[in-house]
Amino acid sequence: MVIRKILIYGSTPLTEKVVNLISDYYNIVGYVPSKTPFLEGNLDLPIVNNDIEHDIKLSIQYDQKINDITNAFNVHTGLLPMWGGTNILYHTIKEEALEQGLTLHKIGDDYDFGEIISKMTYPVFPQDDIISLYNRMLSISPLFVLNSLRLLESLDHTQIENCNKIKPRMFTRDQVDNEDKQLFQESGQRLKSLWNKTNKIENT
Repeated sequence: MVIRKILIYGSTPLTEKVVNLISDYYNIVGYVPSKTPFLEGNLDLPIVNNDIEHDIKLSIQYDQKINDITNAFNVHTGLLPMWGGTNILYHTIKEEALEQGLTLHKIGDDYDFGEIISKMTYPVFPQDDIISLYNRMLSISPLFVLNSLRLLESLDHTQIENCNKIKPRMFTRDQVDNEDKQLFQESGQRLKSLWNKTNKIENT
């Protein structure tokens, strides 16, 4: 598969970390921001639409459904097919899982249900919370995505179609226990505040 031009979907710290690395190897033609951006301001890229010329679409924590899924791939923040849907890190801690990871898969008609190209794991420790897991995920995500794109380039469309595809177990946005909702929201706000504060310091 030829990959020279990549159209990005998403605007989170994960998106930014990945783009900062892969832009050294690929032409990032622009991005479509999330409906609810995690970052203050924009990525250092032009905001574009689907009409711009590109070889693949790469979704990185994009919070909307992508309608044109031609050559579209997703960086999912959980190990598929066990961890599909949203709020994966919360459920990882809730279920006392010993590991979590990232999955690059082809986007299909259903959420998180497409041909799995690659996966990478990281450990989960008893003292972890959502913030420590998110930071651990950020530390491995750029190289994971870069290596996954290189793998993707070595495959043709027939090989991609023959990759493993299993219906995932799905978590929805409202699947947070009542007693955890306040802590869950506070964790999200802390992540947002910490990341934007760090970005301001780095950019001064």
